[in-house]
Amino acid sequence: MPPSRPGSRVQRRVARTKAAIEDAFVQLVLEHGYERVAVEDICDRADLARATFYAHYPNKEAVLFAVFNRLIEDLMERVAYQGGPWNEVRRDAMQTGFKHAAENPDLYRACLSDARTRQVYVSILNRYVEQNFRDRLKALNRQPRIPVPVMARGFVGAHLVILEAWLAGELQGDIEELASMTLDLFVAGGAWAQGIRLDELGYSTGSPADAYTPSPD
Repeated sequence: MPPSRPGSRVQRRVARTKAAIEDAFVQLVLEHGYERVAVEDICDRADLARATFYAHYPNKEAVLFAVFNRLIEDLMERVAYQGGPWNEVRRDAMQTGFKHAAENPDLYRACLSDARTRQVYVSILNRYVEQNFRDRLKALNRQPRIPVPVMARGFVGAHLVILEAWLAGELQGDIEELASMTLDLFVAGGAWAQGIRLDELGYSTGSPADAYTPSPD
């Protein structure tokens, strides 16, 4: 997900330079870890002078957050398009999140490998999920059995560790199947915590995950 390329020649040159810096940064972080990457390493990999780097970024931290902020903005824009009534489970939102990671695996690995951007990712998703839970409870006129902030943290935490395991190659399978299985795993427990019956969420036993048969060990 490189920076957008504006129209003028100068703007296009700036965009190409930033893309080269960010691509070099991401690959170096994946190879060596964020702490072991220096500005000089980024310049060498991108084949750019240090002066060129500093003309665009004050330090490597600025590169990290430029990459991360664009990634999150794109994710939230895509998820925002997944509408539907609040009294039904929104399967597409979960699949959109996993598909986004599948399209940008290197960016996700690089951003989630740093404690600061990982925490921001968790906080952003937590606010989104918490608001979704509150909107659903309001639509159904229900009081939860477990406080909404606790449910939201549990949902996001489980999502994150499953996503990281898939990115690390520890979980195999099609990304859509994984998204469906993850949602199915969350829905039953989450519905109980919210004091909601599954049928009230428009949730049937014939979910996409039912078609998935685990391979024998």
